[in-house]
Amino acid sequence: MAPLNSGVKITVWDDNQKNWVSLNKIYLEEAKIYRWRTRSKESFQFRMQHLSLPMTKSQDGWEGVFETPFQSGITSFTITTKEAEEKIENYVYTDHRKLTEQQYQLLLDELLKEASICFQQSGLDTNISASGYTRECSMLQWMYIESSIYKLRNTFQKILAHPLRNLHKEEVLMRRERVKSVTPRSIAWMERYGESFGGTPKKLPSHIQTTKVEETFNVYENRVILLQLNELGSLLKTYTLINDVDIQKKATQYLDWISLWKKAEFLQGLRPLSGPVKITQVFRKHPVYRLWYQWFLSLHQFKNITFDIEQKLGLKDTYLLYEMWCFIQIIRTLRELGQLNDTAELFTKRDGYYFLRLAENKESVIKLNNGGKLIYQKIIQFNTNPYYSYTQRMIPDIVIDYHGQLFVMDPKYRIPANIPMALGEMHKYRDGILARDGDMTVVKEVYILTPIECYMTSDKNFYDVGYHERYRMGAYSFSPGETNELFKEWLEKIF
Repeated sequence: MAPLNSGVKITVWDDNQKNWVSLNKIYLEEAKIYRWRTRSKESFQFRMQHLSLPMTKSQDGWEGVFETPFQSGITSFTITTKEAEEKIENYVYTDHRKLTEQQYQLLLDELLKEASICFQQSGLDTNISASGYTRECSMLQWMYIESSIYKLRNTFQKILAHPLRNLHKEEVLMRRERVKSVTPRSIAWMERYGESFGGTPKKLPSHIQTTKVEETFNVYENRVILLQLNELGSLLKTYTLINDVDIQKKATQYLDWISLWKKAEFLQGLRPLSGPVKITQVFRKHPVYRLWYQWFLSLHQFKNITFDIEQKLGLKDTYLLYEMWCFIQIIRTLRELGQLNDTAELFTKRDGYYFLRLAENKESVIKLNNGGKLIYQKIIQFNTNPYYSYTQRMIPDIVIDYHGQLFVMDPKYRIPANIPMALGEMHKYRDGILARDGDMTVVKEVYILTPIECYMTSDKNFYDVGYHERYRMGAYSFSPGETNELFKEWLEKIF
């Protein structure tokens, strides 16, 4: 069934083409403001990612502006009128002044190559193609279960309200007083066999064969549902044994749901299907059973992962992805230098794959040789040890802690050209972080990491090695697809 059309055509001003372009065809970039208009004069509601957009009535219709977030991925617009609701999807691309689309894809690929990242859910999606059937558990499979289990619950509630059923007909012999209706088939039976049960032309036989009709839920699709509930329950039991308290807690909760669902009246007395599941016309066309089948069809499709156009999983904001990518690149460089000692607190290895958990405002630590540490989102405040801040709570993005000295790096995806101000803010780390023992400053060097190398109009070159050695601060260019030899040489000097 084709989606309803609201009848409201929205166009967006394209600065490049200097023309008004349809909403579903406009090339959107992150963190930009776009003007839109429509010549429709009827009242309607216009939402972006479920948030209503303000609008002003014009002489020809309605107009307004919307701002794309600092994210790359699929965004949805919803137009609602009295007659219909229309949903339009478009893609928000990275800011071409910082990362090209090719570099952005490379950034994602390198994240996957170094570690299978557990992305936290955000407002936008990127398309990830997951293909290849596998029974193995994986972090991506858990992410799929966690993000869509409520959708499955809603689907089951709809099935529970109106489960499929059949009328089962059976020819039975009944006492004549129990027969509720006489059909031509019953009359034909009495003419042929009535005398055997005492029937005469003036008297009905003591027993009459009639058709008994019973309603039953014993249909193929319901037996498939019971089979899949059993399989999902077994899968969730596996996740309750994983060494992750959060996953264990949620898997136990979902397992309770499955146990409750299996007690549904329409599943009682059924035997689960044995053998492979086939797609029937019901699974193909039924509005609710089709959703159930599709959910389980995607449950094990995580053997091969590529960024493509099929499976949708939520991603972080672009600038947060850039921060994580920079952290991964530093890990890779340290590994090449032979400085990694223990990554147990950061990685979980399963079947040859590393699963990396990085969270904002929550320290993630990698142990280096000779007592060093690489820390993501290190928290420093008035009551922390062995370092504290006597001013404000500070959370530098990436910190190397080595022999009582800190080396701070802050990825700055959102500041492509305002490097002097960004470096000015880095002084708070150099001056405001002290050692608890002796109240001495401990931050030796601070650097910002940018996706492109920004040249200043002044004679200052913040990317120059001489500038770094003289002032113990500056900037490094971290861009997907490019080598970081200067940064690697700097790391070698530390160790």
